[in-house]
Amino acid sequence: MNNGNSENLYIALLAGGSGTRLWPLSTPACPKPFVPLGAMGSLYAQTVTRAKAMGSVKIFAVGAAALRGLCEAPGVEFLEEPAARNTAAAIALAGARVWREAGGEGTLLILPADHHIPDETSFEQTVACLARAAWSVRALGVMGITPTGPEVSYGYLEQGEREGEGYRIARFIEKPDRTRAEALLAQGNVAWNSGMFLYPLSVLREEMAVYTPGLWEAAAAWLEGAGPGPYLALPNISVDYALMERSSRVVMVPARFRWSDVGTFSALFDFLPKDAQGNAGWGPGYVEGCQGCLVVTRTPRTLVRGLSGMAVVETEGGLLVTPLKGSEGIRSGVEAILKGDPSR
Repeated sequence: MNNGNSENLYIALLAGGSGTRLWPLSTPACPKPFVPLGAMGSLYAQTVTRAKAMGSVKIFAVGAAALRGLCEAPGVEFLEEPAARNTAAAIALAGARVWREAGGEGTLLILPADHHIPDETSFEQTVACLARAAWSVRALGVMGITPTGPEVSYGYLEQGEREGEGYRIARFIEKPDRTRAEALLAQGNVAWNSGMFLYPLSVLREEMAVYTPGLWEAAAAWLEGAGPGPYLALPNISVDYALMERSSRVVMVPARFRWSDVGTFSALFDFLPKDAQGNAGWGPGYVEGCQGCLVVTRTPRTLVRGLSGMAVVETEGGLLVTPLKGSEGIRSGVEAILKGDPSR
């Protein structure tokens, strides 16, 4: 895709993660990408459709063996990890697999499987732009999202000098507190880190050799049937920490599409269709006198009444009732429940 076409484009869908901020919809047995979202289907199915529209050589879904059944889809090859080791190892595994077919001429597009991107045309245009930018200077590429507010659950990218169709990254900024996020927005030259990357494969292998020695080799050994030992010994670390924040060869292209990582119930609520009272959701339960609520029910004998701005999510695995505003704060409580803390 160094010339803006899909001749050497390979796509890896990262399907791991537990999505505790969407419990009880998302569980370890059915992580966020695979949760049925009413009439919209799952985020994983949306991502597969988006990837297929790119006309790539191959699409891989990377995940642990337990996710194989959830990842199976026509035109998608499952790439099994012996155990989850975060995104750095998953990307090395995809890179080593693509290297077998394309060598250093391949282009690897990394897509988390749990993003909502409604405009496929603008998405494809951004990918093509990022491919040209990355290949023109032989750099690792990342898509940046234009901030819509002082979000504290995303990392930030600070733009450096203009580089062709993109920008060099001056620095990566980890998830800030609200005061710091507001200061970054006032600064004006930042974007959210989308977690979507595009790598000229030769550059990825070169930079991994410098900053993550042994990672590529462990992934390749697993692919070649050498057993899981080297892979299991890898650190549990994201590609942001392990590689992207350390490399000086990174370019960013601003996204030209609407985007959500659906990381909270308020984010889910934002893009779901609404009724006349501004409510969203699905299920057979009865909703009466509610405004601006997200309601998901599992039985017709459920009544949700007289609420405003709330999330009420009922599944076989649990019940959550929380204000939509601040719903990202449920993680500690959910983790306590999942650990079986009797105090909760």
